[in-house]
Amino acid sequence: MSILCNLKNINLAFGQKVIFNNAQFYIEHGDKIGLIGLNGMGKSSLLKIINEEIAPDTSTPPFTFEKATASQGPTMEFSVFKVDQNFTLPNEDITIEDYFYFQYRDFEVLNNKLASLDLSTEKGLAEQNKIMEELEHKKYWDLKNNYESYIKAFGLTDLSMKVKGLSGGEQKKVQLSLGLTARENLILWDEPTNHLDFETIEQFEDEIMKSNKTHVIISHDRYLLSKVTTKIFNIHSGVVSPFKGTYAEYLEYTKTQEELRLNSLTKLKNSLRRETAWMRQGVKARRTRSKKRVEDFNDLSKQVQKLKDQARSKLDLAMNDSNRKTKQLVQFKDVDFGYDNKEVLFKGVNLSIFKGDKVGVLGENGVGKSTLMKLVAEKLNPSAGNIKRADDLKVCLFSQKRDEFDLSKSPYDLLGEGEDFIHFKSGRSIHVATYFQNFLFDRGELHRPLSSFSGGELNRLQLALNLKIEADIWIFDEPTNDLDIESIEILEQKLAEFQGTVIIISHDRSFLENITNRVWLIEDKTVTKFSSGFTFVRPYLEARQMERDLEKQSQETSSNKEEIAAPSIKETPKLNDVQVEKIEEEIMELEGQIEKIDELLSKFDYSNMDEEKNQLIAGLNQKKSDLNAKIEACFEKLS
Repeated sequence: MSILCNLKNINLAFGQKVIFNNAQFYIEHGDKIGLIGLNGMGKSSLLKIINEEIAPDTSTPPFTFEKATASQGPTMEFSVFKVDQNFTLPNEDITIEDYFYFQYRDFEVLNNKLASLDLSTEKGLAEQNKIMEELEHKKYWDLKNNYESYIKAFGLTDLSMKVKGLSGGEQKKVQLSLGLTARENLILWDEPTNHLDFETIEQFEDEIMKSNKTHVIISHDRYLLSKVTTKIFNIHSGVVSPFKGTYAEYLEYTKTQEELRLNSLTKLKNSLRRETAWMRQGVKARRTRSKKRVEDFNDLSKQVQKLKDQARSKLDLAMNDSNRKTKQLVQFKDVDFGYDNKEVLFKGVNLSIFKGDKVGVLGENGVGKSTLMKLVAEKLNPSAGNIKRADDLKVCLFSQKRDEFDLSKSPYDLLGEGEDFIHFKSGRSIHVATYFQNFLFDRGELHRPLSSFSGGELNRLQLALNLKIEADIWIFDEPTNDLDIESIEILEQKLAEFQGTVIIISHDRSFLENITNRVWLIEDKTVTKFSSGFTFVRPYLEARQMERDLEKQSQETSSNKEEIAAPSIKETPKLNDVQVEKIEEEIMELEGQIEKIDELLSKFDYSNMDEEKNQLIAGLNQKKSDLNAKIEACFEKLS
C-alpha cells in the first residue's frame, strides 16, 4: 500500500509533562488503525496533530509532516475529517438535517448565495449555474443523501428534530453519520461508540469494515478493535509503537512479550542476588575482585530496574465490602415509574437483588436504564408499587457523568482531604501517594492541579475517589467511558473479585462478558431477568434482533406488494435442476476451502510474531473473507 502521510520528529510537552519525544509513524492508504495507550499519554493529542489543530513543539531536527498529493488521483490525496468524542452544539435551534451544514460550512455558504440570487436576470442565472456546478463538483447531493440515509439507518427518522433534545446516544449517531459520509480520505474517530447500543455499534463496525477509506480509531471497545483493525498504534513513553495485525494478534504479541519480560526479570533477579552477595564479601574478596565483574554488576542493576519500569503496572482497586450477611438486599414489587407529565417508563416491575450478584443492565438508549439505577439507589421513589431494602443498606452510584471537581485542587487534596493517609473503616490505612500510584498515576503528579489532567485521567481519579467508600451495592453507569483498555482490564479483575453486589450499565461487550452472572433487559416498560451472564444471553439478544429485522422486512414487503407485483419489474428466470446442483457443489467446495484455512489458523503459533507471519495471517483472513463473499453470491443465485 502507498503512504498517505508520514510524520517525523514529533515532540510535545505541556509544562513539565512530556507527551511525545521524537515520535514518528506513517499511515498507509486503507489502514484501519486502533490507537491505544494509557489515558493522558497523548491519544487525543495525536489526532489533533494529524488534523493540524495543534502543532508539535519546535525541535532539532524539526517536525515534518509529509502528505500524499493529488498527483496519484483524488482518492490518494491526503485529506482528513475528525469526529470528536464530545458533541458540539452550535445553537439550540439546529435540527438534525441542518447539522450537516454545521460540518460542511462551504455548502452552507453556497446555498445561502443561491437563495440570495436574482434569477430574473441573466447575471443571476449565470451565477446559479456556476454555483450548481461547484456543488456538483464537490458531490454535495451525494454527501447530503448519504448523511440522511445513515441517520435513518440508525433509527432517527424525523430530520426536523432539534439536536439539543436528543439523548447522548442519538447525538453520537449524528456524529457517526457525518464521519461515515465524509468526503475526506482519512477519518479520525475519538471514542466513536460511547453511549451507543449494541445494534448501532455493530452497524458502525460493518460500515468501517466495508469502507475503502483510511481510519484511525481511539476506542476502549475491544470487540470493535478486534473486529475492524488491521494495525495497532500503541502510545507509551513518548513514542508511537506500530504493530501490523489485528487487535487480537496484538494481544497475543503483548502477552508473549510480557511473559518474556517476566522471565528475564526472574533470571536477572537471581543473578543480581548472587552478584550482590559477592559484592558484599569481605576485604580479601574485594581485593581480588575483577574490574569487569564490578562493571557487569552495575549493568545488571540497571537492567533489572529497566525491566521493572517496563513491567505493566497493577491497579489496586481496593473495593470495600461492608461484610453484610443479609442475602436479599433489594426487592421490587409491582413497581411503576414515570416522570411528571411524561410517559410511564416502567410498569409492574418485579425483581430482587442478592448479595454477590453481578448484574449487567441492557436496553436501547432512552428506555430508562439510569432511572432504574436511581430507583435502586433510592434517589427516586416509585410512582406505584413498593421497593423493600435491607436495613442500613449502603449503595454507591458511580455516575455516567463525572462529578464536578474543583479544578484548582490537586489529587493530594482530593484523595487525602488534607491528610497524608487514607483511612478505611476496616482499620486499613494507605498513604495517599501510594493510593494515587495504584491508579496508574506517577507519584510526581500528586500535586498537579486537576485542570491539567485529561478527561480520562479525571475519570480514573473519580474511580479512586468513589472506591474509598464502603458499600453493599456498587452501581456503575458506563464505567468504561474515557478509561483506557489497561485500566478497564484491571477494573474487570477487581469487580470480579469483589464480594459485594455490582450492577453495571455498559455497552462494552467484553466488559459485560468478563463480569456478569445476571442480566436485566429493559424493554416494553418492564425488566426481563436472566439468571446467567452476558456470554450466555448474547445469542438470545442476537436472535431477538434478527427476529425484529425479519419482522421489519416482512412489513416492508407487505406495504410494497403492489410495487413488487407490477408488470414493469422483470422476474429472475428460474434455475433448472442441473444449475442448482452445480451451484450447490460450488458452495461445498468453497466451504471446504474455508475449513482448511480455519485449520491452518488454529494451528498457527502466535507466540513468535514477525512481519512475514503477520502478512501471512492477514492474507489467510482476506482469502477467507473473499470465499465467504463468493458463498453469499451463490446463495443469492439460489434465492
